[in-house]
Amino acid sequence: MTDAAPPIRALVADVLHDIIVNGNSLDHALEQARSCAANSNVAFLQESVYGVLRNYYALCSTLDGLLKRAIKPRDAPLKMLILAGLNELLNMTTAPYAAVDQSVAACDALGRRWAKGLVNGILRATLRQTSNALTRVTSDEIKWNHPAWLISDLARDWPQQYPAILIANNQHAPLTLRVNRLRGSREGYLELLCRAGIAATPTLIAPMGIHLVKPHSVFELPGFEAGLFSVQDEAAQLAAPLLDCHPGQRVLDACAAPGGKATHLLEQAPDIELTALDCDPKRQQLLAANLVRLRLSCAVMVGDAAQIANHPAHGNYERILLDAPCSATGVIRRHPDIKMHRRPRDISEFQVRQLSLLSAAWSCLVPDGQLLYATCSVLAAENDRVIEQFMTANSQSAQSVSISEEWGIGTQFGRQILPGEHAMDGFYYALLRKAGTAVSSS
Repeated sequence: MTDAAPPIRALVADVLHDIIVNGNSLDHALEQARSCAANSNVAFLQESVYGVLRNYYALCSTLDGLLKRAIKPRDAPLKMLILAGLNELLNMTTAPYAAVDQSVAACDALGRRWAKGLVNGILRATLRQTSNALTRVTSDEIKWNHPAWLISDLARDWPQQYPAILIANNQHAPLTLRVNRLRGSREGYLELLCRAGIAATPTLIAPMGIHLVKPHSVFELPGFEAGLFSVQDEAAQLAAPLLDCHPGQRVLDACAAPGGKATHLLEQAPDIELTALDCDPKRQQLLAANLVRLRLSCAVMVGDAAQIANHPAHGNYERILLDAPCSATGVIRRHPDIKMHRRPRDISEFQVRQLSLLSAAWSCLVPDGQLLYATCSVLAAENDRVIEQFMTANSQSAQSVSISEEWGIGTQFGRQILPGEHAMDGFYYALLRKAGTAVSSS
């Protein structure tokens, strides 16, 4: 650790406070903190923060059982420090004496020297008891480490599968790559990884996907800057083949940033006329950078897809991909802060937005064109129910196209991948065709 770097456990507490109390995203909070941490501590920082978020409800229950009186709201950073210390003792491999001593020392950096005895006492009491005795499972929230409302919604939508979903959400997600087929084969890239001493296996469903056995920085992997691959979960790699684009077709990716699916569409069919639209200028910069790195090109535009009717190309697209904003309940294992940030009211708000985007995109689709609706949600309210409402409102023009694949679970209008299936994220796809002159099969 350099002299300028703050104690790592104090930094962990600050990040957790930023996420849990201030409501900032995990990605943003970690990005800020990495620049403050010594390089040797970055892995610990990430493991500790992710661990507390994954086990938050059980850790809070453990802490409550060890406290004589609750920690005051103004001392929330101290609570975060203790939760991180508990997680370190119960779920990490740090030597117990180091976890206790360094957590106590971090009180100085948090401006709470007076709490050293409290932190020391709680963590040493933890060492004297078994984990079973520490955590009292008095609610489903504690049992599953998820908010009660989300457990209830999952149990309603997936009565047989919801325990497996909750378990998968609290596990580590694999690092999955998509090989750029324009610059090499999957077999060739697996050989490059092998020569670099990086263990990897091909994905079971996506034809260009690769799972890394252990996570690595992308900059450590061969050919990143040369555009040989992108990082993309296997479930997300299924979108481009479903849309089935052909050379010369005008294609719209309506919510494109940061560009994983847009670049995959171009790798699948380089001769399409693709417009990548997104309302976030900063994320569009990431998309543009990805296009340069992968040696691809398309029209990149900043704008709200709900206002696409005002776009000059309105009414001219033969294929549209709508990867709609959603609750992201299918990617909790990658973003465990979702459990703290989402509220029941968010789902209905997302549903309104999703229907608005669908209607706007539909107005841009030519007769016989196809639209692929996608979300990384596992809640029916954002998936089949949205398509059902849209189909009812557009009964004269909207036709549901069956997705005849073996992955996922068939639903009324699409297919749902649940978290953990073949190590994939949770994803939903529904394919719609706009009524018009029959398309020739030749």
